[in-house]
Amino acid sequence: MGRGGDWLRRRVRDPLVAELKQGATPEGLSSSVAVGAAVGILPFLGTTTVRCLLAGRLLRLNHVAIQAANVVLSPVQVALVVPFVRIGEAVTGAEPLPLDPATIVTEFGATPLGFLAKFGWAGVHGLLGWMLVIPAAAWLLRRLLLPSLRRLDKLTGDR
Repeated sequence: MGRGGDWLRRRVRDPLVAELKQGATPEGLSSSVAVGAAVGILPFLGTTTVRCLLAGRLLRLNHVAIQAANVVLSPVQVALVVPFVRIGEAVTGAEPLPLDPATIVTEFGATPLGFLAKFGWAGVHGLLGWMLVIPAAAWLLRRLLLPSLRRLDKLTGDR
């Protein structure tokens, strides 16, 4: 297995197997991963760990599975910020805002309040885009994961 496969095994598969061995159910884990993935790609960088913790607590889901999904999807979160903003802009009919990463970093570093004034609506549009995509995506992810987790559960054979 390559370095990427080793990383996925250590960071995703092994923690899920450990949770199954400790009594977690495939259904619970698939729901937890789906929620962790959904919250993990929320287009507000630096907020998902706490949000995943709160979601897990409120929904009584497996925190290890939620945070594993959150960590694995960090690069995806960054990649989806602009598409979520564009979806929200399209739905509301807003004029597309230039979202150059260098400008965003410079504006935020100069003054957070100025950043909020300039990019606040982009955040609202990103949240709207996320809200439109995530319910179906999380449902689909849960449905796709469940058979694999059931097979993994049978392989662990500790129950």
